[in-house]
Amino acid sequence: MALSKKDGRFYHALILKADHTGMTSIQHLWLLLGSSWAMLEMAIVYKTRLPCNRSDEQKYRSEQLIWGVVVASLSVALGFKQLHLAVLPLAYFQRQGIALILFTIGLALRFYAVLSLGRFFSTTAMTQSQHVLIDHGPYHFIRHPAYTGLLISFFAAGLAMGDLLAILSLLCPVTYVLNQRIRVEEQGLIDHFGQVYCDYCERTRKLIPWLY
Repeated sequence: MALSKKDGRFYHALILKADHTGMTSIQHLWLLLGSSWAMLEMAIVYKTRLPCNRSDEQKYRSEQLIWGVVVASLSVALGFKQLHLAVLPLAYFQRQGIALILFTIGLALRFYAVLSLGRFFSTTAMTQSQHVLIDHGPYHFIRHPAYTGLLISFFAAGLAMGDLLAILSLLCPVTYVLNQRIRVEEQGLIDHFGQVYCDYCERTRKLIPWLY
């Protein structure tokens, strides 16, 4: 049966209202997840940060450069989101569902890694005098699972924005600065543990199990 113009307008209004309600709920969920993540990160920095001599290599030892790059990358990604230059061919709710799942997985992996390191975790890339090499939990497979979780979450955030350029502007700068940080961290661990850490590197991967 054909709809009258009046019925058609009413049906169209209901669809728009449903879409609007769904988008707002998802945005609130992203806001909740993002705010919770930011507060947890700030708490971790407050509890685990160590003094760092800024004269040596040093921008990569501190977490400040990483989070500066994160903020800048996020700003650029949001700009690309508004420009719609490389829109992903995924329906909105499908894309948001996948992105929310990946974001949650990424954060869970990151904080699982932090808990696995326990008192040896620090946002400053330095070994401690009583440092012990942790190779259980996620560290059994990869050497830097906290960074893997971070990258998964940033990929998810770019996916939620729905633009390929947003994904790339989040992942590329952050991946670069994390790799520089990893280089500094691993040299420090080699200096501290010697061949033990070299053997650990031989049987694990850096960020992606069995691949990289």
